[in-house]
Amino acid sequence: MASCSKRSYVTENLAVDALIEARIRFLSNSASTVYCCDDCGMWHLTSRGDLHPKLKTAIENGTIQKENRAYQWERKLR
Repeated sequence: MASCSKRSYVTENLAVDALIEARIRFLSNSASTVYCCDDCGMWHLTSRGDLHPKLKTAIENGTIQKENRAYQWERKLR
């Protein structure tokens, strides 16, 4: 298996956690789901396709917005 130049995650769960964290830190981030790469066998983020169900839930219930506010305050207080 080849290695990719993209950031890679060993498991789908780790990739989904990174997807949600990316949206929390950068509200304008366009990543919407994860996929298993045919080239390297690892998981990557992508902006192609439908929202991952966990991301969709986090957006709809306000978790992303709330965590982003907390993240912004944390950065200000450093």
